[in-house]
Parts: sequence; C-alpha cells; structure tokens
Amino acid sequence: MKSFFSRGVSLKFQTILIFSLFRLLLVAPEVFSEPMKVEVGMYVLDVSKIDIKDNQFFADFYLWFKWVPREPIASWSPESVEFMNGSVDSSWEPIRKQLSDGSSHWIRRFRGTFRSRFNLQSYPFDTQTLPILLEDNDQEAQNLEFSPNLLGNSRPNCQIETSVQVPGWKIKTAEPTVDLHVYETDFGEKPEKTLSDELRNGKYSRFSFMINLERLFVPHLIKFVIPLLVIAGMAYMVFFINEKEFGAQCGICITSLLSAVALHSSQANALPAVGYLVVADKIFILFYILIFSALFQTVVVDWYAKLGDKDFPAKLDKIFRICYPLVLLLGSFIIFVSSGFQP
Repeated sequence: MKSFFSRGVSLKFQTILIFSLFRLLLVAPEVFSEPMKVEVGMYVLDVSKIDIKDNQFFADFYLWFKWVPREPIASWSPESVEFMNGSVDSSWEPIRKQLSDGSSHWIRRFRGTFRSRFNLQSYPFDTQTLPILLEDNDQEAQNLEFSPNLLGNSRPNCQIETSVQVPGWKIKTAEPTVDLHVYETDFGEKPEKTLSDELRNGKYSRFSFMINLERLFVPHLIKFVIPLLVIAGMAYMVFFINEKEFGAQCGICITSLLSAVALHSSQANALPAVGYLVVADKIFILFYILIFSALFQTVVVDWYAKLGDKDFPAKLDKIFRICYPLVLLLGSFIIFVSSGFQP
C-alpha cells in the first residue's frame, strides 16, 4: 500500500514537472525574442563650420549608453557602435561604470565632421536639419534596440548646451528619434538559398539626434538684398533722365545688369550645384527682367524721340516710373509668399 502511494506521488510529480517544462519551452522563445534595450543620451557642446556647399558640419558632444546586459549578447559593448553620416576627428577615452541598479553605463566625448543632405529650395528663407546618426555595426534589431535615455520627468536626455551659437543660424529644436533602418542586402552573411528577400534584408536599430536650424535673414539682407535694391534703383533712374542722353541711359542699364549678374554669381558660388531654382534665383530673375525692361524702354524712347515724337516718350517714362516699382513689389511678394517666408 505504501509502495503504491509512493508510486502515485512520484507519477504526479513527474506530470507536474513535464507540464512545467512544457510551459517553459513555450514562454522561453517570447522571452529571448525580445531585443536588449540600450538607452542613448547626448549632450552637444558645440556646432560650427556649417558648410552648405559641401553638405557637412562640425559637432562636439558627449555620448553615453545605458543598458542591462542580457543573453545572447551579454558581452555587447558600445565600441561596436558607428556613426553612419560622418567621421570622428578626435575622441576621449571612454569611461565605463556599473551603476547601483545593475545596469552598465558608458560615456565618451567625440569631435567630428558629419554630413547632411541640405534642401535649399527655400534659400535664403530655409530651415535645415543637422543629423547625427548611430547604428551598431554587428547586432541587428532583433538582438539590440536603441531608445532615448530619459530624465526623471520622462524628457529625452539629449540636449544642446544653452550657450551654443551657430553663426548665421538660430537653433530651433533638438530631438532624438529611433527607427528601423533596412538594408536591402544580407551582407553575404545568410547563405540559405530558401530565405525570402525580406528575411535576407539587414535590419538595424538607428538612433538619430536631429538639430533643427533656421537661417537668420539679416546677414543675407546686408550681403545681397540691399546691394540688389541699389542696383535696381540705378536702373530706375533712367526714367528720369532726358531721352537725349541715350548713351548715359544705356550705360546705366547695362552696368546695373552686369552688376546683378556678378552678385548672383557670387551668391551661387556659396551653394552646391542643385537641379532646381532656389528662392534667391527667382528673386534675381525678377530683377533681371526689370533691369532689362528698363533697357528696352530706353531704346524704344530713343527711337520715338528720333522720329520727332515727344509725347509718347514722356508718357512711357511716366508709365514705367509707376509700373517698375509696382512689379518689383508685387513680384517679390509673390516669391516670398510662395516660399513660406515669415518675417
């Protein structure tokens, strides 16, 4: 009887053990399928040397990572993280600590040159974004996932020092983002021929710190707009010069036109070669049309004056004295509004 009871207990224990192991096998894939979470923080000390023509900028910043090591990548280190849009010119020795909550902490200072694809369609009323992009060069998103390090109030711990000033620009916002970056290749690491293209694609967690800038209009106003208005004003003066001074009128118009071309060329040399018109180009085209119209009007007036008609040249001068500034104002307004300019 005792032996039978012992066998019953043993059988019951074995059943419970098998059931527990079965549940563990079901749960284990879900547990280990979760990627290791790595928090990323950044503190920018300086942003400078924004080169619109070469699409690059300089940044000096602290970068840190915080994570709880776990299998299957418990030995992971931030040394495997790389910058996807730039190169490091210099860096300090990293400092690694074990925090009281059991997490690992790694911090390092970097100084480097980074690239950005600047959109210049609204130039000189444009806003630009300076990105700093990070990815791990080994672990895919199924094993490792980045997330912004948070302060106590749940605000991302990614900031720019308040004293940072970028000449010619105003810093609007700075924000971190995390997304999944897909490479349409397996980098030759998945030899299985039966895998679909989607499974072959490399998927990596990408951390991005975006610094949003707004161009200051005053420097551009001083360098280009005021000289351009002076040039247009020179051409406007021909409507007040006697039609007998044809040589002086033509000389003023041609000088104004050549000056506008030289100023336009100077401005274009500061920009990269793009396949579209920027707002500044549209403004210069407007001034070209106005200055050329002044030259054309001068030729027409001289022609009628030589025919002995004095009334029509006088009327044409009066018409252009009014229409010239009106077209300038209306055309500039349309260009500014269409570009989204907000003074």
